Amino acid sequence: MTRDIRDEQKGNPRFERGQAKLLELGDSGDAIFTTLADVAPDMGRYVAEFVFGDLYGRGGLDDRQRQLTTLALLTALGDTERQFAFHLNLALNAGVTPQEVVDALVHGLAFVGFPRTFNSLSTAKRVFAERGLLPVAEADAPLAEAG
Repeated sequence: MTRDIRDEQKGNPRFERGQAKLLELGDSGDAIFTTLADVAPDMGRYVAEFVFGDLYGRGGLDDRQRQLTTLALLTALGDTERQFAFHLNLALNAGVTPQEVVDALVHGLAFVGFPRTFNSLSTAKRVFAERGLLPVAEADAPLAEAG
């Protein structure tokens, strides 16, 4: 039988803060707690406590800024499609617009390269389609020639 870490963490303020933040951002956290529950059940607790309980509790950034930053960092890391899709949904729930996501990712092109930007944009397109948010934008207008 797979243990449910959530039952064991009742009364743990860091865990409860993290779980509350996940719910506030529109996700139950079920995937975080169940995906590795039969292999490494504490992973869900670590994510809830540290990421959503501690880091999201810091000042300085609001949820929109935090999620847009997270998307940029996941793009820079590469090979994070699952986490990117998860955080993109949280970003959209926090009020980040699809256009802001696209603009941030295209801006990062010069710093992280075409493959990683392309992969994140492809994942974003899938999430946007699932949420009925396509099309996002028309093609960029060509830059005016210097004259």
